[in-house]
Amino acid sequence: MSAPRFMLDEHVWAGLTKVGERIGADVVSVQMLIPQGSRDEDVLALASEAKRILLTSNARDFAPLAAEWFLAGREHWGIIIVPGQADRSLLSIALTNIHRKHSAEVFKNTFRFIQDFV
Repeated sequence: MSAPRFMLDEHVWAGLTKVGERIGADVVSVQMLIPQGSRDEDVLALASEAKRILLTSNARDFAPLAAEWFLAGREHWGIIIVPGQADRSLLSIALTNIHRKHSAEVFKNTFRFIQDFV
């Protein structure tokens, strides 16, 4: 069982990288890895290749993409939806809870909401 690793999509609070450092979680921002405005398919592929759970505010695009990947038999390491106006302290609590209480494997091929972990 491995510790979850995270990738933050463009519109997720970048301060979670600092929260990750504080709690010992591996958290990167997608902007550190590929150009801003990259296609959602490319973002999910990058997260999948890196075995990272993708945290995104973009449920509208990633919900159908998750279904498309499922139907095609493609695997990813999880997608967690983070509401755009989520309280930063709640996001910090959720990230901490995920990091401390769950293995990466629990999230494989899932589509979840950050509220489940507060």
